[in-house]
Amino acid sequence: MPKLEQTLPSRLLTSSEGLGWRSIEARTYADPPSAEAFSSSYPRLLLVLVTSGRYRIESRHGRSWRAAAYRPGSVGISAPGNQSELRWRSTGPSPMRSLHLHLDPAVAGKSAFPDALTVRDQFVSAAAGAVARALEAGAPALYADSLAQALVAHLAHRTAQPAPRRPVPALSDTEVRRVTDYMRARLADDISVEDLAAVVNVSKFHFIRTFALTTGVTPFRHLRALRLETAAHLLRTTTLSVARVAAACGYRSAGQFGAAFRSAYGVSPAGFRNSQ
Repeated sequence: MPKLEQTLPSRLLTSSEGLGWRSIEARTYADPPSAEAFSSSYPRLLLVLVTSGRYRIESRHGRSWRAAAYRPGSVGISAPGNQSELRWRSTGPSPMRSLHLHLDPAVAGKSAFPDALTVRDQFVSAAAGAVARALEAGAPALYADSLAQALVAHLAHRTAQPAPRRPVPALSDTEVRRVTDYMRARLADDISVEDLAAVVNVSKFHFIRTFALTTGVTPFRHLRALRLETAAHLLRTTTLSVARVAAACGYRSAGQFGAAFRSAYGVSPAGFRNSQ
């Protein structure tokens, strides 16, 4: 992908580069109070979420300009390869910030996503906001991949023509067991949806749907449950420090581990160990 900063008048603040995310690339920008018309075209499906500030943005395809009022929570979509011109100006005192989500073509598949200067969809806004929080927290690839799949599936459903529904075949017990064994063997690793799909030889999109249909939970929730279950076992049966237990179960820090453990067990890791 080309250097995106070369096409934007905005300043890059943070990026998911280095987090191991594969299905989605997230970047946050500080946007200038105004921008003269500039051309934009991206090879990936692009979602832009406004996180701060209010501004009037305009987009042109051909001769006519379209306008929209942006505020925190507003979302715009740019289809892969579509060429357009953009310009904007601030309409409020708050600094302008935005989150850009570039989705892997393999995730987007062959669905047709039209350009939309503004999208009024609570799910899209909430999912994009979840990606923003995941970026801030340095969330693992599996979580980011799951959000990317959910976003694309929802957008595809919005734009698709009605078609006869076909049943989605569930994973077999053997396949679920193979995925679970793979997770258990790599709890300390940053596992992606692509890794798990490869275990049962299906596409990422198919895996997300069938795993949830078969088990009742997303792959990320299943992995989190396994990590916390293993952490509780280690706290109960070993003298490993909390920090080492956290690392062995795939948590980047003791603080992140402590918050997840308390949410599941209602007590801190140290408190859990002392109660045994």
